[in-house]
Amino acid sequence: MPPRDAYLIDGLRLPVGKAGGLYKTTIPERFTSYLLHAFREKYPVLETDLDELLLGNAVGTGGNMARYALLHAGFPPRIPATTIDFQCGAGLRALTAGEAQIKSGQSHCLLVGGLESASLAPRRQYHFRDERFRWDVEFYERAEFAPAEFHGNDLLEAAKNAAYASDITKDELMAWTVESHRRAVVAVKNETLRPSIVPWNDVWMDHSIRLNLTLAALRATQTTRLIDHTTAAHRHDGAGLLLLGSEEFCEKQGLKPAFRIVASALAGGPPHLAPLGVIWATEKLLAQTGTEISDIDRFEVNESFALKPIAFARRWGIAAEKINTFGGNLAYGHPFGASGAINTLHLMRALQTTGGRFGLVTAAAAGGLGAAVLIENLAP
Repeated sequence: MPPRDAYLIDGLRLPVGKAGGLYKTTIPERFTSYLLHAFREKYPVLETDLDELLLGNAVGTGGNMARYALLHAGFPPRIPATTIDFQCGAGLRALTAGEAQIKSGQSHCLLVGGLESASLAPRRQYHFRDERFRWDVEFYERAEFAPAEFHGNDLLEAAKNAAYASDITKDELMAWTVESHRRAVVAVKNETLRPSIVPWNDVWMDHSIRLNLTLAALRATQTTRLIDHTTAAHRHDGAGLLLLGSEEFCEKQGLKPAFRIVASALAGGPPHLAPLGVIWATEKLLAQTGTEISDIDRFEVNESFALKPIAFARRWGIAAEKINTFGGNLAYGHPFGASGAINTLHLMRALQTTGGRFGLVTAAAAGGLGAAVLIENLAP
């Protein structure tokens, strides 16, 4: 049978909190269940028609966190749930998995997205028989992303390599960071994204947005390193969900979806250049679909590092105002496994606000990975 279309019906997210802040004592499965409950209230049909929950996660509390969140939200136990680890691209990987399930006919209604809690990330230790075990280090903060010979386990080093490869300067990185916050401040003042945010304890604004950030203030805190804390996203908590449906599901429920998923692509590359995954995945998607970059009206490029959108824009000569319309993760925060869903939500809103037809969201992931998704606004 020919592949079916997959539609983006809606999306919701929680406000992003800094590590040790808004969600510092709440396990991620529980604040995600709060978001799931909000979705079920908005769409009661999910109680009977939801086929599966797919959630991305990178540094979470362990186990199948999606299953815990689903059950805690009061969904029927018969509904399966799966947790996906694709590091910073996990939320977007959940979206591509859901897209494939709907296009294949396996599923008709899915919730996809991600959850993350840097605040409650477990303290892990390698087994003493594991060759990576070190007697002088009690716990490790993150897993190793690639074998040592690939030189891809230090993400700051990989970001520096990628910046050099793209000929990006420190001044450019700082200017992009300030602009990311400026755009986010405008979006907050206009409450542009508020309809997509489910408040947590009456808070809806993301906690990392700096309302009065200036280039001078950012420059005053920089270090001598090309990549440092001034132009990289820090550690955050949050969750985001997207409702996907087939044409049959939408017709059955009388829903008019706002977006169609046109195509997606996953790509790999040298781990020591991991941030360039946003370019690798986009190149693959364009080649597979025959799409020209000029056909795309808006872009959402994950901003774990400022270098990513700059390198992306430079690769294709894209005007900066088309990328991260309302600011990016440098301003809103980067809850690793949830960012893909949050970025997609922002892209959807950008297309609706500007009247654009096609939008692309892309993320790079540790270990030398990238994901990209092309969507079409059905009511430009």
